Amino acid sequence: MLVKGNMIGSMPKFDWVLLIPVFLGVSYYNIFLGWQLQLYSVTEAEDFGRYVFVLCLSFCQSFAYVLFIRLAVSLLKYIYQNKRQNTSS
Repeated sequence: MLVKGNMIGSMPKFDWVLLIPVFLGVSYYNIFLGWQLQLYSVTEAEDFGRYVFVLCLSFCQSFAYVLFIRLAVSLLKYIYQNKRQNTSS
């Protein structure tokens, strides 16, 4: 988990691999369903900025989802290990 001295770059590779499909799904949802960007044109810099903004928000959302998944998995591991230790004693 997040410990003092841990950097984001030191996240396990699996988390970075998990981030890609989560990012693609969140981006698809935000672009086509959430923000409905297909209704806007792409002729001005403002429109391009809107796409960049949505993609940045999607990346932040995806990163938060991966952290929540990682937290849930670590909590389940902790609970399972404690149950196992209590039943073996």
